[in-house]
Amino acid sequence: MFRATSWIVACLAATAVQVTAAAAPADPKRCEQLHEVANASPGFVPRYGAVVVGAGRAHLHTAPDAACDSGKFLIPKDRVTVYTPYKEWVQVMFIHPKTGEDTMGWMLDSRLKTTGAMGPR
Repeated sequence: MFRATSWIVACLAATAVQVTAAAAPADPKRCEQLHEVANASPGFVPRYGAVVVGAGRAHLHTAPDAACDSGKFLIPKDRVTVYTPYKEWVQVMFIHPKTGEDTMGWMLDSRLKTTGAMGPR
């Protein structure tokens, strides 16, 4: 079972095509497949807390690809929990401090500064 699952993940990863930020909007199905591949390894575990740094909006994406923009964003000083790393991307969860609403998405790791460990690395 493990070998078959690893083989499937490897095949999906090999077929994932990277799209640059200047590219046309991505196919939602391709973004969904890339999200599944990226989320499969190393697992969905809270890794550490972080704060958004830099200037302007930090866009959240449905998959670790600039073409998969979700239309949502964070702003500097927003705090997140970092889950799954994938290349230069990380999956994060933001919990709105006033409403308690949570939002998940992928963002560039370069827009975050670590604030502390929250789980195994």
